[in-house]
Amino acid sequence: MAVDEANKQEYVPKKKKPSEEDERRKKVTPGSLMKAIIRPGGGTEHPGEGDQVVIHCTTRTLDGVIVNSTRSEHGGKGNAARYILGKSKMLLGFCEGLPTMLKGEVAMFKIKPKLHYAEDDCPLIAPDGFPKDDELHFEIEMLDFYKVKVVSEDLGIVKKIINEGQGWESPREPYEVISWISAMTLHGEVILPCPKEPYHFTFGKSEVPKGLEMAIGTMTRGEKAAVFVSNAYLTESPLMNITEDLEGVQFEVELVHFIQVRDMLGDGRLIKRRIVDGRGEFPMDCPLQDSLLKVHYKGMLLNEEKTVFYDTRVDNDGQPLEFSSGEGLDWTGLNFQSIMDEADKIKSTGNRLFKEGKFELARAKYEKVLREYNHVNPQDDEEGKVFLNSRNSLHLNVAACYQKMGEYRKSIEACNKVLDANPVHAKALYRRGMAYMLGGDFDEAKNDFEMMIKIDKSSEPDATAALLKLKQKEQEVEKKARKQFKGLFDKKPGEIAEVKTGSTEEQGLDEEDDEQVKLGKQSQANDAANQDGNGEVRRAVEVDRKGLLSNLRPSVRGFFRALGFRKWSVVMLGMILLLATQLALVFFGQGGGFRLG
Repeated sequence: MAVDEANKQEYVPKKKKPSEEDERRKKVTPGSLMKAIIRPGGGTEHPGEGDQVVIHCTTRTLDGVIVNSTRSEHGGKGNAARYILGKSKMLLGFCEGLPTMLKGEVAMFKIKPKLHYAEDDCPLIAPDGFPKDDELHFEIEMLDFYKVKVVSEDLGIVKKIINEGQGWESPREPYEVISWISAMTLHGEVILPCPKEPYHFTFGKSEVPKGLEMAIGTMTRGEKAAVFVSNAYLTESPLMNITEDLEGVQFEVELVHFIQVRDMLGDGRLIKRRIVDGRGEFPMDCPLQDSLLKVHYKGMLLNEEKTVFYDTRVDNDGQPLEFSSGEGLDWTGLNFQSIMDEADKIKSTGNRLFKEGKFELARAKYEKVLREYNHVNPQDDEEGKVFLNSRNSLHLNVAACYQKMGEYRKSIEACNKVLDANPVHAKALYRRGMAYMLGGDFDEAKNDFEMMIKIDKSSEPDATAALLKLKQKEQEVEKKARKQFKGLFDKKPGEIAEVKTGSTEEQGLDEEDDEQVKLGKQSQANDAANQDGNGEVRRAVEVDRKGLLSNLRPSVRGFFRALGFRKWSVVMLGMILLLATQLALVFFGQGGGFRLG
């Protein structure tokens, strides 16, 4: 009972820590915030967290004296106020009152001092001469509200998406951008009319105001958006003149197209400019290391005439250039330890890709190092051991990738590259046994797991667990086989029973997660026994590993596999023999045999 109680306590969800807004709301008491609707709004939707609200606000004393206003007729500049609910610094009365309003609604809020500028730790500073200790009336008109994306942390740049774009890529320095751009002041005065042609500019060259460029950097191809930029981000540019009296600008932008330009080396020596977009997704559909590439290319001089000095379509009989990417790692001049360190870095990348489920990419990393290992020559026994262990580890990692990809025969071949040189390598036996089991070759799997126990007692827990799993798999296959052949032998002679095939899900073997064999240090005695050839270990490895029916001719084994049996237990063999008897009765029994003409 004590354990159960402890477990219950462990899974009790932790209480959410009160936010600053929650603490502020505790200050709202009955009568501190009163609302009267002057003009009803339209629709049923209210602004929520993350929405930008656009309002006009006029503040009066209870005697009707105006003390502050956004409206020009009441002494304001005429610019509507903009807040983002949940993000902007606001009066507490606004935080509570604005979410209750509808679009187009005009309401009068009567607010106690502690809910406006007299609030303890109020995030806003009261205007000069403002009666912050008085109860006041705030007349608010909800002009509009909508979802926005915050571009700058200080809320100086926000974006309202009008039409969603396509793809995932956004322009960045030094991309070439083509877009439609128009602009107006925050109170609606047009200051940049929509042009007859889209505007071309290079990202990062200050050819548009800084705030607008930052917002375009969040857009995708084809996206249309309204961008609100405060005066702090309105820098001078060839696009438009910026005057000091502008508090902010509302841009309307449609991102027509952008051309990818990349500094490949980071020092200006190699610049790539994409001319035509390719197909597929980045980076999954890009060439990997050691991919066979076929490319057409044209070489030109950077003169006014753009003189072409080579073109595969002309100078190579119209054939593309063929080559392999990433051929050769630059290990020239490195000592053995440095080479091993470089190999470990690539292996670590492969391990990360494996954990991310990118098994094909991980396998490519491991195999790249293995190919380069053909050119590595250890100079002494110590280096030889390090090199051998590293190479074996890479082969087994390749085998693990193939298992995850469902290619069990290739996984077995990768394990054999280790076992051919060291038949007593317990981890290789384990991984090969797993591949055999997942592929349905249960006898071979059993032999490998049992061999593990013979050659290394420290691997017995892993081998025992694997044998238990193997037994479960065998029982599952036999159970499915009985289900498939149910009723087959209940027919009378001459009748052919229908053999029902289970669904794909029923027939498939569940793929196991890769299990690392946690072995202790491999004893030197095992290596000695392997080299000597006179010990019991060598003889145990050379025992004939083939199981029941494994000596059948390949064509016969192929026939059984065609019936759905990858390996055959005694039960399955009995079923097959009974099936053969039934077929014999059909053809040679009561009137059902062949007759010579």
